[in-house]
Amino acid sequence: MLEARPNKYQKYYVLPTLITYSNMMLGATAILIINNRSLKELRVSCILVLLAAITDKLDGFVARRLNMTSDFGKQLDSLCDLVSFGLAPVIIGWNMGINLLGSIGIVTSLIFIGAGIFRLARFNVTKDDTYIIGLPITMSGAIMTIKYIMDYNYKLKGNIFAIAPYDNIILMAILSLLMISNFKIKKPKLLNKSS
Repeated sequence: MLEARPNKYQKYYVLPTLITYSNMMLGATAILIINNRSLKELRVSCILVLLAAITDKLDGFVARRLNMTSDFGKQLDSLCDLVSFGLAPVIIGWNMGINLLGSIGIVTSLIFIGAGIFRLARFNVTKDDTYIIGLPITMSGAIMTIKYIMDYNYKLKGNIFAIAPYDNIILMAILSLLMISNFKIKKPKLLNKSS
């Protein structure tokens, strides 16, 4: 994204990077405010992660449109994705009761983060732009967050910490397996060269 390339949009070189950083800032803010442990912050944190998913797709689109893609931008995007879609969904889940599950909650959470790191690293070294291999971490984090919003709307009654969400642990484990799997999906032309 910051690679110097002569083109008519050169003066906008910083725009894709700012969008990438906004992804990270949304995810980090979601992590920071969920630690207040209130229902209002829970909902806001989930919305911030979903907004981060939108910015994650927007930065690649803008970089391609301005002809400003680079290896640096790819690496930066992955690091920001780890915050927003690896760490934030796990920490939100912990504040929704995954911590009540003890060791199984800890292990599954670490596996989810590890699978996300694996998926991002594999994406960064893959040269094939025609296929998506494994479930992207952005989708995994967004799916977990949508599940939390569903829990918020339909399962919470009174105390947020009175839930032992085995269904969230199962979903997190399934998403972890999908991230590290080798299934391939042909990329739509619009998504070529994006994470």
